Amino acid sequence: MSKAPQIAADPAWFPDAHDAGSHTLRLSRISRKALAEEAFLDDRWDRSAAEQAAHPVSDFAGLPLPRRAPCFIWHTAFCGSTLLARCLDRPGSNLSLREPAVLMSLANMKRTQGAEALGRELGPVLALLSRPFVWREHVTIKPTNTVNNLAGDVARLLPQARHLLLYSDIRAFLLSIAKKGEPGRAFARQLFTIFAMDGHAIAGTAPRELLKLTDLQIAALVWHMQLASVLEGARAAGAGHFASLDGDRFLQEPEPALNAVDAFFGLGLGAGHARELVAGPIFARDSKDPAQAYSAARRTEEAEQAARAIGPSLDAIIEWSYGLFPASPRAGAMPHPLLAN
Repeated sequence: MSKAPQIAADPAWFPDAHDAGSHTLRLSRISRKALAEEAFLDDRWDRSAAEQAAHPVSDFAGLPLPRRAPCFIWHTAFCGSTLLARCLDRPGSNLSLREPAVLMSLANMKRTQGAEALGRELGPVLALLSRPFVWREHVTIKPTNTVNNLAGDVARLLPQARHLLLYSDIRAFLLSIAKKGEPGRAFARQLFTIFAMDGHAIAGTAPRELLKLTDLQIAALVWHMQLASVLEGARAAGAGHFASLDGDRFLQEPEPALNAVDAFFGLGLGAGHARELVAGPIFARDSKDPAQAYSAARRTEEAEQAARAIGPSLDAIIEWSYGLFPASPRAGAMPHPLLAN
């Protein structure tokens, strides 16, 4: 007899992995505290000691979507999304799930098997991810940026959900890539190969022409491609269910930004929660590695150093990229800003 109904009724059974070939979910029994503390719920998370179970996704096909739709933080990378998700986590009010591997698998399944295959499995997975541990607790999901191709699918499946785009503008994104050196440049090219599978016209460029592009030119294309996917989700969600927030603005003005996100998502965290966080240590540590000190001022200084090293070619690359993606918003012109410009 299948244990799927009992597993579905217990939010401690977390869908931590998905096999797109066998259409199977692996679930691990995890406490809420462990979920909230883990920086990333992907392959970097060691859950080998947890009790585990495997079930076909179809075993959960009858699981209803949540009455209270989850909230989503979509992002363009290097913009403070991990920090924001950490800040929004509060037991009894909101559980933040950061970069579940299961969503990355579904995003890649859409790329390789198509939207029809995704349509059979996205609903059950979202229903499992959205189960609160306690009554009236919200769930906020921050996918990794390679999952941006699901933004439209999620918005159509969950019309009551609210979506935030946390972003770096293209200049900030390129500087983040540059200051990471060779690993950053390799990461940008890896992202391009992933986003190229999402149907963007630029992906039809002949390989020999793409090889002529510099690493920063490829990174600029990546910024536009991932943004286009989220904005498709914005159109599907509608104005009342989608907002945007500049990541640098969040880091420079954290208290008003946190209060605005709280109000938009309807989490009920309260102004005192934001005030306490800003006065505490969380904004002085690296959100991905709390052992490392960090600050908005240090981020700005590093970006300025990278800009000086690149020189005038930085602005030339940005203008060149907008020639290929003229519909992309310019800095300060993202749709439905959460904070007034």
